[in-house]
Amino acid sequence: MATSIQFPKGTVERMDELLADRGLSARERERVRTIRLLALGWKAQDVAEAVGLSRSSVYRRKAEFLGEGESALLTDGWGGRRHAALTRAEEADFVAHFEQAAREGQMVTASAMAAELAKRRGKPASAATLYRILARHGWRKVVPRPRHPQADPDRQEAFKETSRRSCAPPAPATGAR
Repeated sequence: MATSIQFPKGTVERMDELLADRGLSARERERVRTIRLLALGWKAQDVAEAVGLSRSSVYRRKAEFLGEGESALLTDGWGGRRHAALTRAEEADFVAHFEQAAREGQMVTASAMAAELAKRRGKPASAATLYRILARHGWRKVVPRPRHPQADPDRQEAFKETSRRSCAPPAPATGAR
């Protein structure tokens, strides 16, 4: 059986200090509790049941802590932009390019944006990717308004009643042919 690597001296006390910190997220608190219990000599299966993790997760937390130190406990976790089409800065530059064109009065279309995105990425991107980028930077689809903001329904009705109809049937012809 393999020998277990021991925790550094003072690990339990340091974990107690971290647990006293009110700024920890629930995930960070769970990680610190896991290391504290392991440092106290608990078996991985008992720690897993107490903290609500699987035994393999307990071993992974221990390995991360022993390899990286406290920084492994105080991270946000697995998230991230692993499959991002562009970095945040590249996205901002991409959107700014089209924003400037729109301010100059040019027509900005999704197809033109998709072509530019494909050029910058080096491979095609789906329309959903383009629309998510635009949403992240505050762009929205602009549609025509359903009615003019200064429209007056009363004047429109009066106009309908007093105007000549251009589609009126022709008047009957008089006289014989």
